Amino acid sequence: MNLKKTLLASGYAALLVSGCTYMSQGLLIDEKRNAEIIDKDAFGDSAEQIVYLEQNWDRYDSLWFYNTTQGSDFLPYPLFLHLEQADSVQLFRSSANMSRLRYLPQLPSFDNPDGLPVGFVKDSYEGADYMGFTCAACHTTQINYQGTGIRIDGGPSLADFEGLLLDLEKALQATLADQAKFKRLADKLIAAGFADDESQAREKLQAIYQEKKRYNETNAPRHGGQLVHYGYSRLDAFGRIFNRILEHLVAPGVDNSNPANAPVSYPFLWDTPQSDFVQWNGVGDNNTGDGLQGYLEPLGRNTGEVLGVFATFDLKNPGKKGYLSSANTRNLVRLERQLGELQSPLWPEHILPAIDRELAAKGRKVFHDYQCAACHGDPAKFDRSADDRRVYTQFASLRQIQTDPTMALNALQYQGKSGYFEGQEIPRLKPVRTFPPVTPVLPALQKAVEGVILEPDHEKSFVRRWAEHIYDLLAAVFDNPIKHTDRRVDFEVVPKDAPLKAQQAALAAYKGRMLNGIWATAPYLHNGSVANLYELFLPVCNETANQPGIDCRSEKFTLGSREFDPVKVGFVSKSKADYPDLFEFDTLLPSNSNTGHEYAAGRTPVIKRDADGKAMRDGDGNFMLEWLPPIDEEQRWALVEYLKTL
Repeated sequence: MNLKKTLLASGYAALLVSGCTYMSQGLLIDEKRNAEIIDKDAFGDSAEQIVYLEQNWDRYDSLWFYNTTQGSDFLPYPLFLHLEQADSVQLFRSSANMSRLRYLPQLPSFDNPDGLPVGFVKDSYEGADYMGFTCAACHTTQINYQGTGIRIDGGPSLADFEGLLLDLEKALQATLADQAKFKRLADKLIAAGFADDESQAREKLQAIYQEKKRYNETNAPRHGGQLVHYGYSRLDAFGRIFNRILEHLVAPGVDNSNPANAPVSYPFLWDTPQSDFVQWNGVGDNNTGDGLQGYLEPLGRNTGEVLGVFATFDLKNPGKKGYLSSANTRNLVRLERQLGELQSPLWPEHILPAIDRELAAKGRKVFHDYQCAACHGDPAKFDRSADDRRVYTQFASLRQIQTDPTMALNALQYQGKSGYFEGQEIPRLKPVRTFPPVTPVLPALQKAVEGVILEPDHEKSFVRRWAEHIYDLLAAVFDNPIKHTDRRVDFEVVPKDAPLKAQQAALAAYKGRMLNGIWATAPYLHNGSVANLYELFLPVCNETANQPGIDCRSEKFTLGSREFDPVKVGFVSKSKADYPDLFEFDTLLPSNSNTGHEYAAGRTPVIKRDADGKAMRDGDGNFMLEWLPPIDEEQRWALVEYLKTL
């Protein structure tokens, strides 16, 4: 498979025969963009109105983002429409149940006639209809304040994805066990043409139940014998993507998986196309510099995502250029283009309490005195609305930042059987090597993604198939605004020709993200282990910090409520005694650690830098470190206030 030859074979001639028209979302769309208002939900939250902030997307942009398939085939569509909850005759997809799982209910609309939640969409592949997910399911959020629900496009969802899958398994099991419940569903499935009779309906339902049960068992977030659930607002997307690739490399039923036990907060999406690196550990390079292939990295990132969220694909039987799949390359290219227009949300002073500008000015001084800009960039030099804005990432190694290492280490260390890839060439490795019987997962994922990208859509005619395929690849190349990337870890550039071990070691790090819109992205740290911005600047509780009169980060707090705390800047931690279904986040459990990034508390040292910003080392080659004094209470509140302005 040679990407350059594939791209240039038909070249620009493809542009003449291929269109690029976005779906119409209908004409009658109000300002709340078909949002359904839920009054007094399972956690006592309510909203009398839904508002959207100015993010450079109009109502049509939002609904296109919500309702356009990327090729995810999670569940047969008639089954999702009619399946009941395990312990109720209410539909599994009911607004109340989706809201409890913290997905965002929508009213029926032109392009969403069945009123699916935000990010749930109908996909059709090889003659069958499925319910699948779009990026919006995990990257659209709502915060509530005094009766107003603020929808934020591209914001990190509060969704409980693991809970959705576990509840679905229970609903399928209960339906198979309860004849009356099964009969109600079977009649609907037969009427929809999904099954010919009750016997076939039961057979298909049993197969789907076993499939979802196996998926949940395979991806159980276990640490040895201990199960640590994700809860709201987190997902181990990497672990689940890795397992989807590994399971497609071997025969059905063969175990080829790793525990998906490193949940992280859903990243926000604004400025993603303008960033040199994405993902918490920066494994997504938006341009590797490897010719045309390098420019396709954003498409590769999005293709890997849809393979992880239930695209249909086949790694055993290659097509002519790569691997057959339901991944919709055209829509993935459009998605990245549209995200390029999205801007971060500004603190809405017409809804939330007004910012104390005098206090914020003091916070800006704290921000710079404590060298926050060294990793997160200088907000004064970043224009959220500039067409040519760029985000250049600074990484902190695990050794320096000292936050929970599970996600970064899993990405580096997880491996599995090479299966169908064994003996084939490992992509981009110089000198050329082939896959051994057991492989790290990252190169296997890379090979699968590249193969899926190269294979055109076989459901279209030959001419249209190749014309649109070439057009989409060219569009992906020329849309990419990132022309060059350097991986900067601990203020040093990792050379692209560095030894493989050095390049791998550079992935044992987390990125310092730009902070514009950070007020809308609670909870904090990469694994969501700090409830609000105020606590982010406190030390971790221990023998010295957890003393009378000395505050420290909460060891436990609840998640699930949308109610916003505009003072500490995060979600209100409500009582489980009042709302038992809230999730209790326990920072003492594996993968949940809230340690590290304690610069403002004087516990995490900063690396000394020279006048050019490069890390300074002593005569033994070790970093020269400096512990800054802990900030006081006034400085802490000032810093929180300043971050509201970004």
